[in-house]
Amino acid sequence: MVETEVETEVPKECGGTDDAVEVLGRLPEGPGLTSAGILRAMRAPSAAAVASLLAGCPTQEPFNPDGPMPVLPESLKRLVARVSFGINREEAVRALELGYSAYLEYQLDHLAIDDGPVDRSLARFSTLDDSPLRRWRALERGDTTAIYEFYAATFLRGAYGRRTLFERMVEFWSDHFNIFFEAEAQQLLKPLDDRDVIRRHALGAFPALLRASAQSPAMLLYLNNASSQVGAPNQNYARELMELHTVGVDNFTQEDVREVARALTGWSIDYNINAASFGSFKFYPELHDFEEKLVLGKRLAAGRGLVDGEDVLDLLSLDPDVAPMTARFIGRKLAVHFWGYDPPEALVEEIVGAYLNSDGDIKAMLRVVLREDWLMQAPPKLKRPYHYALSALRARPGSIKRYDELAYIIGTMEHLPFNWAPPNGYPDSAAYWGGYLMPRWTYGIWLVYQEGAVDLDWTPYREAADLESFLDRIDADFFQHAMPAEHRAALADFLAPAPLDLFRRVETLSLAIGSAEFQWY
Repeated sequence: MVETEVETEVPKECGGTDDAVEVLGRLPEGPGLTSAGILRAMRAPSAAAVASLLAGCPTQEPFNPDGPMPVLPESLKRLVARVSFGINREEAVRALELGYSAYLEYQLDHLAIDDGPVDRSLARFSTLDDSPLRRWRALERGDTTAIYEFYAATFLRGAYGRRTLFERMVEFWSDHFNIFFEAEAQQLLKPLDDRDVIRRHALGAFPALLRASAQSPAMLLYLNNASSQVGAPNQNYARELMELHTVGVDNFTQEDVREVARALTGWSIDYNINAASFGSFKFYPELHDFEEKLVLGKRLAAGRGLVDGEDVLDLLSLDPDVAPMTARFIGRKLAVHFWGYDPPEALVEEIVGAYLNSDGDIKAMLRVVLREDWLMQAPPKLKRPYHYALSALRARPGSIKRYDELAYIIGTMEHLPFNWAPPNGYPDSAAYWGGYLMPRWTYGIWLVYQEGAVDLDWTPYREAADLESFLDRIDADFFQHAMPAEHRAALADFLAPAPLDLFRRVETLSLAIGSAEFQWY
């Protein structure tokens, strides 16, 4: 395992303070509640397998947004919450300055956003731009730097990035085109899929994203198309391509699956370890089925090669007779992700229209689902565990010091990124996540008691002069001045019997982070 020097202080020029380290170092530990004890008690084997690879990443540079939290209009508050993993002061101030429409366009134009602090931290990672060949040779040496830097970069971008909508779309497409990180060779290939497929096309056009995914070595291997050949076509990817990636279940037949699989025979990976192209997409003509095919009523002439598969992808994403089914399948998933679990049919229809009128432009669809009139009708959504964990980090200035510890604690909530084994991606439903609350409640305890894995600046909480100013601070940081009165009263009752000492303050913070109100957005 590669060790990287861990910084012990947050640079002041990046918004950190010496006090942040000092305060955490002085936090008392309750009876039987040491951070090490919590970690031992909550340890999960599946998370530990990944966490063990992630030790010692560099810290990141935090924002410096510790001024007054503005009071946002309800529509703007909803927008910032839906396009990010959590509202922080910097995004709240920016949204208030720009207004609803301009802020949405700002987030859609992600390449124009200056994400300097995060970009500078990412520049410290040495493997993000590696070729497959270089990654393979490193893994052969037992060098797992690329693995932990992949996870560290994911957490860093989600917790502290300014391209918040882009990161939420990366999460969305990572589920839509799910690839299990522990499957065969994915520790080599999935980081490349994340870089070259998901991130490259997350806010582009769906047909281009679909084609990139279909030629992704990670996907070709995960869903078995890499071994598909004439005479023995593997149908696994062909089925998921239609059921999970495009038209959806019930819109194709078993015969369509067979024909698509034939069209994609020979789509594989360059296995030549001596070639610079090792690990990239490669078409093998000698393995392709050159006979005529019939897919969804469309005839593919005999005697062609690679273009068979390309035509299938165009058929599924752009054909006037087929694309409406894909548009509906994608549109409804976007509506569920950004609007709510049971979106109005009229909203889905508008998204479908946006897709069909723009040849699958992802930004055009997002402009519909995130439009103010639609969002004002949106019900609250339960944060999925990864979202919940990042939202607590985003609420306070700080930095991640031990990415392995963060990976482990998110793993205890069963939502470590890229760790869902089936091809359908992590569920996006309150029904699935709502019954697994204990790890969420203990996350708040971990966050305030852990020993240096994450540095959050608690200075204002230490310095709050009285109970009311202390509660005001919690209300501003974690609830954007909208903490329910009964919740505030409950926290006040918890604090009332004892002096407002540091131990009581810390316990109250953990209660606020673990509260029911902080689970929703």
